[in-house]
Amino acid sequence: MVIIHDRDGIQISLRYGKVMNNMWQSPEGKTNGKSSMEAALRELEEETGLVTELEDFKFLINDLNYNCKVYTLKVHPNTELDLIEPDKNGKWKKFSFKVYKRMAREGRITPTHTTCIELIFYRIRPKSQSIK
Repeated sequence: MVIIHDRDGIQISLRYGKVMNNMWQSPEGKTNGKSSMEAALRELEEETGLVTELEDFKFLINDLNYNCKVYTLKVHPNTELDLIEPDKNGKWKKFSFKVYKRMAREGRITPTHTTCIELIFYRIRPKSQSIK
């Protein structure tokens, strides 16, 4: 999973389908025999059109509940993500850190975001912002 963020917030999209329908999500997918970073790079491009390098990712955590390695990617504030898979998710939308944290606490984001929100938030939020 790749958490895409900038100095103002996080970009997520609304998920469609049978599993976790109508929950907000970050790009994620199966490794298919690749390393987790290579899979994250592939999924990022497949789901958003964003092309980046492995060294741009920062490892955050391995969510043992889902065997999911989570990476962060800081992008320019004007970065817009493409809607590549409209049958699987809605348009990518940027939420402020305050709204993102509230959505996670309300359980409106996929489980890794919800269960790991404090660590995620600590790592991606600019240190000058203090949000309760």
